[in-house]
Amino acid sequence: MKTRYILSLGVAAALGLSSCIHTQVGDDHDAFSGIGVDKEQVAQKFAAAFSYDNGSNHSNKIKVYNNSGYACRLDYMVGTLMLNCGEDNCAEVVVPFAGDLTFTATMLYDGAFVPVEIPVRVDDIDTPIDPLMEALTAGTAEGRTWGWWADGEGGGYIDGSWGCVGGGGYGWSATGPNWVCYGIGQEDEWTGQLVTMDEFVKFDLDGGPNVTVHYSDGTEKTGTFSLQSYTTPEKAALGWVGQLKLDVPLPHQITDGMYSWYLDIPVAYFDVAMLDSEHLILIAPGGGGAHIICDDSWGISSTHWTFTAKN
Repeated sequence: MKTRYILSLGVAAALGLSSCIHTQVGDDHDAFSGIGVDKEQVAQKFAAAFSYDNGSNHSNKIKVYNNSGYACRLDYMVGTLMLNCGEDNCAEVVVPFAGDLTFTATMLYDGAFVPVEIPVRVDDIDTPIDPLMEALTAGTAEGRTWGWWADGEGGGYIDGSWGCVGGGGYGWSATGPNWVCYGIGQEDEWTGQLVTMDEFVKFDLDGGPNVTVHYSDGTEKTGTFSLQSYTTPEKAALGWVGQLKLDVPLPHQITDGMYSWYLDIPVAYFDVAMLDSEHLILIAPGGGGAHIICDDSWGISSTHWTFTAKN
């Protein structure tokens, strides 16, 4: 029994730390290879240890129970949290869609991250969803489409900025940054792509948290997203409201070793600096960039994407 609870502390530390600092370590990382562990067999063994209760009407408010004896990370499709074992083995979550869903509990077992699938049925959307999720997706299966926010005098939208996508200091609030931006019809020097009005991002809730990205060359990529309403106190003081994770790149996002003046690492997590039913600003911290920092407020560089709702 001691071994099991030591491992529980280990998964809480390892997974919890990953959540806090957003390290991109996959479940199959060499550091957690788990020599001799058959993940599928272990997952089947513990599948019955996880259960849920959302009432006879199959509400979208769901209590998830963990009786495995191991703390785990619970992925409930639109977010993640730590789900303990023992006396604190229950967590309540709200999802914004109906149907046959799959949550995932990831345990650290004998040195390996083991994902255990939890099938969940939702029929009744009787609990209001998170306001940020409502704003991002319109709270519907059809979803909401976001195009470049580039209207207003000089193509600007807020004090000190203009255009659609760009780079700059990381510390300014969403109501007064000093960003360098590219507007419609300009070439983005980071990626060599032309900024066009037919670029857009769509978020929908058609059976899951889906994202579709349409690029300037006419191609599209689809994937999933996770939206968290939590952010750090420092970022909340700037007016920022949450974090967004995507598994497909945004238009003009640096990928595959591409170099940027402001952003020299690929990103999956974005700070949500502004989100309402009409406006969306996403910010990603850079890896330091290569420019000479003359102003201390530019000490941490970033890239940003500014969108407005198209529907």
